[in-house]
Amino acid sequence: MTATLPGYDEIPYESLPITETHPDRLAVIGRLFGLAAPDPARARILELGCAAGGNLLPIAFHLPGTHCTGVELSRAQALAGAETCRALGLDNAEIRHQDILQIPLQGEPFDYIIAHGVFSWVPTAVQEHVMALCGARLAPGGIAYVSYNTLPGGRQRSMLRDMLLHHVRDVTTPRERLAGAREMLAFLGTPLEETPPGHDWLRKELERLRDARDSYLYHEYLEETNEPVLFRTFVDRAAAHGLQYLADTQLHTLFPSTLGAAAEASLERFDDLVAEEQYADFLTLRPFRHSLLCRGSDSLTREVDLDALLSLPLYTDLAPDREGVFRNAAGQVFRVETPLLRAVVESLGGTFPRARPLEAIMPEALERATGAGHAPTPRETASLPEELFSLFVSGGVQATLCPPDPVPPEGPAGSGPCATRLARVLAERGERLIPTPRHQALQLDPVSTRMLALLDGSLEPAAVVEAMIAAAARDPGLTRALGGARTDRQRARLQASLSGLLGQMERHGLLVALR
Repeated sequence: MTATLPGYDEIPYESLPITETHPDRLAVIGRLFGLAAPDPARARILELGCAAGGNLLPIAFHLPGTHCTGVELSRAQALAGAETCRALGLDNAEIRHQDILQIPLQGEPFDYIIAHGVFSWVPTAVQEHVMALCGARLAPGGIAYVSYNTLPGGRQRSMLRDMLLHHVRDVTTPRERLAGAREMLAFLGTPLEETPPGHDWLRKELERLRDARDSYLYHEYLEETNEPVLFRTFVDRAAAHGLQYLADTQLHTLFPSTLGAAAEASLERFDDLVAEEQYADFLTLRPFRHSLLCRGSDSLTREVDLDALLSLPLYTDLAPDREGVFRNAAGQVFRVETPLLRAVVESLGGTFPRARPLEAIMPEALERATGAGHAPTPRETASLPEELFSLFVSGGVQATLCPPDPVPPEGPAGSGPCATRLARVLAERGERLIPTPRHQALQLDPVSTRMLALLDGSLEPAAVVEAMIAAAARDPGLTRALGGARTDRQRARLQASLSGLLGQMERHGLLVALR
């Protein structure tokens, strides 16, 4: 019988979509560097340490031509994921309760292998098997995503981890260890008359962990294994299994210019990409990486083909914030200086989550810029590709090889709002992080989550509100969340919440048509 992980059974790691691991994202990066990456919409995908399928199952749902296999050692999480898979009726996905070491090196190849939050947190033998699996079963042109803690930045977190582990050294149960860690964090925040060297980092980390999820605190700081590694060491270990370094999903880190002119000049001494990135890690004290690997026999180029990239459909969730500044759904801010680039971003953002080729939106963007009193000059038009590429590298705009298939209409017949089956099934299970077709996580409050579960098309908005009022009469917790038992106040609050929810869902492509 396969073993399990008590810590993960009792404190499950939050299972949610991790945008940067989506095969479409990986394939675009591969194509950027000349890799003939397989079609993400028809790919065979393996996720190691898939938790309850929160990352893998949305891929399978929105890309029905894929075949997705997830492996998870926590029995509780694997069973939960398998049950969600059944509830969704997915015949192109499976989640197995299995030890990574039990996965054979022989078998059908995978186009994409995902190992997020696994490598640094498992023993050396498992790390080597992860590398061996990627080396043996990655298809030609395939991409493996592996995230891990790195040196030197990981050493700082190791310092805090050592203190927390010392404090809970005599405690055995996961929940008690977690409580002890919270207690120690409070102690470490004790004010001092004078701030010793190094405390600036500790203070910021304590602030970050104060609101961190229990699952993150426990599994990042209290697990038996957490070994950061030098980037160069990671690449060398991959090479021993016939793999080569492709890129990092944080594309801006591949370009020294993002560190400033002095750092860029200093890093020019390195002809080797891996050496350059390693020394950039030293400069920035980088604590974490999201590395992409491919087969050593695959042909790569480091000359970016801008025309090829910008020939792909583009999309963005950026929305204007103030003059020259845009903000995405996660709250990140992007400066967009030139009028033509602003017009392009506004045109793309206005049709999100749909992707559109640049050539298709240029007439609209030119008209938009001209109408705002900024008719683009030939020089501004010529500089647009490089400006768009900079925005792409920083994560403000994305390209796609496989726009998600339109979610097919579903029953029952009705005229009310209908959420995707994926969204409803997760909401029925109390999940408050809802995957979108763009593999983002839409965070909902408890009331919105309850309402989402009702959006199967059979109820008009007014009927959804009345159904929630009826539910509150039977549920004291829901009554408290609605501000009390007065139905007039409940109705007003629910109407506002439903309006906001429907707006969010329409924006993110989570509403579907009915038959």
